[in-house]
Amino acid sequence: MAETAVRKGKRLPPKAVFGFLLPNFLGFFCFTLFPVIFSFAMVFTNWTLRPAVKMEFVGLRNLNDLLGVRSVGPGSHAGVCSVYAICAVLLLVALIGTLWAHVARWRGVRVGSVALGAAGVVLLAVAVVTGAHHSVWLAGALLILGGLAGALREGEPWRWGWGAVPALLFSVALVGLMALNASMWASHEPRDPRFWQYLFNTVYMMLAMPLSIAASLGLAILLSDELPTGPIRTRLIGSLLCLAAGVGTFLFLLSSGHGNLALMGGLLWIIAMLGFAFGVVSYRTVFYLPHFTSGVAMMILWKALYNPKTGPISTALNGLCDAMGWSWRSPAWLMDFTWAKPALMFMGLWTAAGGMNMLLYLSALSNVPKDLLEAAEVDGAGRWSRFRHVTWPQLAPTTFFIVIMAVVGGLQGGFEQARVMTGGGPAGATTTLSFYVYTKGFEDLELGYAAAISWVLFCIVFTATAINWRFGKTLEVDS
Repeated sequence: MAETAVRKGKRLPPKAVFGFLLPNFLGFFCFTLFPVIFSFAMVFTNWTLRPAVKMEFVGLRNLNDLLGVRSVGPGSHAGVCSVYAICAVLLLVALIGTLWAHVARWRGVRVGSVALGAAGVVLLAVAVVTGAHHSVWLAGALLILGGLAGALREGEPWRWGWGAVPALLFSVALVGLMALNASMWASHEPRDPRFWQYLFNTVYMMLAMPLSIAASLGLAILLSDELPTGPIRTRLIGSLLCLAAGVGTFLFLLSSGHGNLALMGGLLWIIAMLGFAFGVVSYRTVFYLPHFTSGVAMMILWKALYNPKTGPISTALNGLCDAMGWSWRSPAWLMDFTWAKPALMFMGLWTAAGGMNMLLYLSALSNVPKDLLEAAEVDGAGRWSRFRHVTWPQLAPTTFFIVIMAVVGGLQGGFEQARVMTGGGPAGATTTLSFYVYTKGFEDLELGYAAAISWVLFCIVFTATAINWRFGKTLEVDS
């Protein structure tokens, strides 16, 4: 027995330990570390798959061509470019400072929020007068909403303080950019205008992220409690009635010549029957079903839904307009420059609402202490007050994780939709940075330039994640 114990306690020799770990080290080196280092080295070369081009070391030329601007008019315009760059940097720094001031609860943040709201009003006024792009309208609306949220924040005094300085600097930088915008782009142009367009597309399509998170939370709240279906006898009767109603609806609409409506109506009644039969689990399964569907198959389905001639979405909207006597017709969706991005955003919202985020929120809601909710109800708190002051703080860790993953996925996403549904069109309206990396590397065969785009994208993702981690983690702890 003593000899057995000694054998069990005996350490393995270093060579044996290294032999067990060697496969993992080799896999990490070959498939992670080496590709990362090699791609970083590619940034400083003109490496291309064209046999006529010799690979050379080009230094920072790829990054300069990607991020730089060049003068297009006569004379020197370095002053305008420098001031414009200073205003842009000041805008980003002031934005981070504003977030920091709100998280740290500096005195004066409510006054600064009023300044942000005023900047949003100015931006909307400029958009109305000049007929600017809809993104300017959206930026103004977001500033107004952010200003209102900060101004209505509870527990903060209406006093001047250092917390107002970042918001004021943000407003000044924004006014400076607006004042210099015309002269700047009359005398300069980006060396790679497509990069900035595709960066804008990437950020624009991420605007559906808050809506998808809110939709997931709403579904989780609705599906967190059991349905009041009653005893087994009542559930059986309800299921049979829903089945009979579904069959009747399907036959009636089918005989009237509305095959699509018949299928949809019958399916809705079947879903209601499943709710009576199996309770809330059936609805959780239904909302989670899109997550099981293959991404490519789902995108092909949505491409057919968005068909402007035969798609059911356009057919239903045009039929509704005809019935109401309106002259408006549905757009071409994926073939329209203005509507292509919103169409993809709506598809992403439909897909993400009932996916993993809903399951995470369901799990988090099940861990909210019931005694806290009961105590708040005894104290006279309504449903909104219980959610705002009891449930929502308990969901802070889950929300923090979801936001981090959503931001990373949003900045890296968009490749599948562009590849399958639009090809990046029309006119680059749906091309994101990830799809731009693919086109540069595997269609234009410029691997060095594609590596530069990848590393710039990595820096953007890293910065956004660091900001989220810094401020989101603080909010989580405060909650």
